[in-house]
Amino acid sequence: MLNWKQMLKGMLMGTVETVPGVSSSTIAMLMGIYEKLIESIGQLTSKRWKEGVAYLIPIGIGMVGGFLVSVLLISYLLENFQQFTHFLFMGLVIGILPSLWNTSRQKENGTYKWTHFIAMAIAFAVVAATRFFDDKGTAIMTDLSVLDYVFLFFSGWLASTALVLPGISGALVLTILGVYYTAISAISSLDIPIILTLGAGIVVGVLITSKLIRFLMSTYTMLMYALMIGLIAGSNVVLYPGLQGGILNGFICLIAVAAGFIIAYYGGRISRQSNTKSEDSSSIAKVS
Repeated sequence: MLNWKQMLKGMLMGTVETVPGVSSSTIAMLMGIYEKLIESIGQLTSKRWKEGVAYLIPIGIGMVGGFLVSVLLISYLLENFQQFTHFLFMGLVIGILPSLWNTSRQKENGTYKWTHFIAMAIAFAVVAATRFFDDKGTAIMTDLSVLDYVFLFFSGWLASTALVLPGISGALVLTILGVYYTAISAISSLDIPIILTLGAGIVVGVLITSKLIRFLMSTYTMLMYALMIGLIAGSNVVLYPGLQGGILNGFICLIAVAAGFIIAYYGGRISRQSNTKSEDSSSIAKVS
């Protein structure tokens, strides 16, 4: 029987796929399921693959549904209320950071060192710098050669980092590589060879990258949290749409940021408490 709560979380992850600067893994972090998600992806290539599949199927179904909602709703909001929508998502991103900071310190029972702050700053700068990539006039690839398909495969691989690294947008990665419009055109025209090539790169990338991230999270916990905080914070630079209009417009934008912060901060706390109770219940059930 499908877990409806997991499907809902997957749907929330899927809704941000059309939002610039926000990744689905950022939403997973917000809901407190990021580490379990990475663990389940890693299980797909182990003897515990059935556990991974059981956890990921409802999330995957939800993500597909969320993506469809995103195409209709989020695209509409971005087209008609772009400024307010971007400020709402900026609030969501800001609201994640306190919980992420506290979680990291609780896990290691320590404090950040100066090397961690340097890593945080570098991660912030890397994501923030992507704002200055110009995607206008990007050509759609046609008459593809074997090397072009190889390039598309590795582009999908790199874009898959959005599923395992909070703060990095898959669409943004494809834009930087110059294949975003090729991917969009392939999806709209059902160009199967291109879709399969990109899809294969994404699947392989997720399976391999998730193992690496899981290893790094367990070995260099504080460093990885520092990088994630920097990556997520840097996405706000990408999201910032500028401030146009008068005082009233600015006030509405401020409300949008506040609303996003409240949703992320308190919604994340409720979700993590729910996850903790579920884990405790599972542990009791196993013992008994």
